[in-house]
Amino acid sequence: MERAARDLRFCSYSGDRRTKLQTQIMEVRSAHHNERDEVLDLLSRWYGDRAFFERYNRLDPRFRDELCLVARDGGQLVSTVQIFDRAINLDRQAVPTGGIGSVFTLEEYRHKGVASALMRLAVDTMVREGFEVSLLFAERLTFYNMFGWREVERKFSILAAASSLDVADHFVIDSFEIERDLGEIAAMHRKYSGRFNVTAVRDDSAWRANLKFAGNQPLHPGEGSEEYFVVCRDGSRIAAYARVTRFHGVSMVMEYGYLPGGVEVDAMLATFKYLGQSASGLPVTVRTTGDHRRASLLHSSSKPAEPSVLVTHTAHDPRLEKALGDAGCPVAHHVDNNYMWRVLAPDKLARRFAMAPAAASAHAFEIFADSRSVFWTADRF
Repeated sequence: MERAARDLRFCSYSGDRRTKLQTQIMEVRSAHHNERDEVLDLLSRWYGDRAFFERYNRLDPRFRDELCLVARDGGQLVSTVQIFDRAINLDRQAVPTGGIGSVFTLEEYRHKGVASALMRLAVDTMVREGFEVSLLFAERLTFYNMFGWREVERKFSILAAASSLDVADHFVIDSFEIERDLGEIAAMHRKYSGRFNVTAVRDDSAWRANLKFAGNQPLHPGEGSEEYFVVCRDGSRIAAYARVTRFHGVSMVMEYGYLPGGVEVDAMLATFKYLGQSASGLPVTVRTTGDHRRASLLHSSSKPAEPSVLVTHTAHDPRLEKALGDAGCPVAHHVDNNYMWRVLAPDKLARRFAMAPAAASAHAFEIFADSRSVFWTADRF
């Protein structure tokens, strides 16, 4: 299939921004395979962390060059946008979703229409490639509003008293081992996360890749990207799990799950208690086994003695929130609106939901905004 491409007529101005000096044609297109390193060099000027972006480009099995969009001005790449190929649960259907991330433009090319041209190309590319909805995370809401994305409120949960949860004492917290535990964890993810709208769908290859790049760039270099993955054992079986990283300076439980049933929520509480005690620097009273050196991720590398609360998502799971409150850890919510969605293919959604296209689009946004939906931080791009 021929790649989408377009030209952008780029005007340079003198210092007073009134006298036009020259007009030149800039390429705006999908990246060529031999430009992958050049894209990473460009992105490394953002955070100074080339390895972070390389994890996605090298390890994501669904990464492909036609989804990496670039603007080239003569001899250099000056802007880029990446489309992340994902699928999410919508009404128990796996819906192709284009995630927008790695959006970066050199400072001297900002406010000149370069990023706008790439965003228009991104929409065209996602429609051509069969994506039905799109998700991005942003602070420049009005910029992305211009291209059809709409912000949706979601709730983060703050567990300030997790360390003092009143829980059963027979659970054991173990460290995750991929070859030993992944099959059991993936099945639990399907049973737990699969019940909720907007969660990402993962096959085995997606799981293995996700374990290598989960989370996102932290506020402080070195305080994130790696994850601390624990499982809670009830005898020989895994009854719950949690994935934690340092995210924007806080301890983020970026995904968890537990077995359905009457008492299994207790295993989730024991897991949160262990993480709360570790984050707060308190003596750990929950039984442990395995290698837990990565528990240090629960602390600030610059202020290791500073206690840390746990931040996660619980609003989608009222049963868990009630159990947390009953066990001594009431949940506080923080509302965030840098969570933005766009419907790309209303006709396809109409067929999925058996309703008119406008109604299908409205229904999709009802799902996105529903507090019972959850997009795990572990799937963020």
